[in-house]
Amino acid sequence: MAMSTPLAAQASLTELAVALRNLRRPWPKGWPGLPLVFQRAWQQLALGSPRLGSRVHALQSFGRSVCEQIERDGAQRHARGAEPAYHNRLHIADTLVCMTYLIKASVQAQVPGANAPQVVALALAIMAGHDFLHPGGSNSQPGEFESRAVQDLQPLMQSAGLSGSDRQDVAHCILATEPSRVKAFHMDVRSKPFDLRQRDCLAVLVQEADILASTLPQTQQGLTQALSREWSATQPVAAGNLLLPENRLLFLEHAALFSSPAANWLGLDRVKVRQVSQIKNQLARQP
Repeated sequence: MAMSTPLAAQASLTELAVALRNLRRPWPKGWPGLPLVFQRAWQQLALGSPRLGSRVHALQSFGRSVCEQIERDGAQRHARGAEPAYHNRLHIADTLVCMTYLIKASVQAQVPGANAPQVVALALAIMAGHDFLHPGGSNSQPGEFESRAVQDLQPLMQSAGLSGSDRQDVAHCILATEPSRVKAFHMDVRSKPFDLRQRDCLAVLVQEADILASTLPQTQQGLTQALSREWSATQPVAAGNLLLPENRLLFLEHAALFSSPAANWLGLDRVKVRQVSQIKNQLARQP
C-alpha cells in the first residue's frame, strides 16, 4: 500500500479546504445547485459518459435525480425559512466533495476497488442520498431519519433502474451513518483487508465523508454553529452544549472516526490530534 508524503497529503487537504470554501462563497443566494456539484464530482473522478443501460449509467441517473429533488425541496424550504441550518443542500454538497477527495486518496493508497467506475459511481450516489429530505434535528429513536431516507429513495432507485445489489448497498451504507452504529463498523474493518468492493468498507468511507468537513479546522466552527442553530428550537440545552470546547473534544475523540487507508494517506488522525491538543491546552488555562 502506498504511503503518503506529508507534502502530498497536505496539498490534497489544502485543495479540499479550498473546494469546501468555494461551496460556501455563493451559499445560499448565488447557489449554483446541487446537481452541478454532483456533476463536477463525477467529472473530477473521471467517470465520463457511461454506456446507456450500464450499471454506472443507472447510478449516475439515480444520483442526478436525487440531487434534483433535494435541490427543489431545499429551495422551496429556504424560501419559507424552513430549510435546516445544517442538514441542508450545502451539507450534501460537502459530503460529495469530501467523498471525491477520499476516493482520490484511496487511489493514491492503492485501495482495491478505488479505480472501479461502479464503486466510485455508487459512492457518489450514496452521498447524494444519505440525508435525503432530512427534516432537521436528530433522531428520536436510532436510525429514524436514515430508515426514512432509504424508504423515500426506493421510487428513485427503481426509476433509475438500479440493480438489486446496488439498492441493497445504498440502503446498507445510508443506515450505517446512524451515529450509534459508526464505531462498530470501524472496529470491524480494522481487522480485515480494506477493499471498497466490500459493502462494509464502502460504508466506512461514507461515514468518513459524512463527518470530514466537520473535522477539518477550516470548516468545523461554521458547521458546529449551524447544527446548534438547527437544534435550538427543539433541543436548546443540547444546542448550547454543542458550542462548548468540551463537546468539540468529545466529537474529535469519539465520533470523528477515520479507519480507511484514504484517511490514513491524508493524515486525518494528525489533523485531529492537533485540534485535541489545542483544546486541551485551552481548557487547562481556564480558571
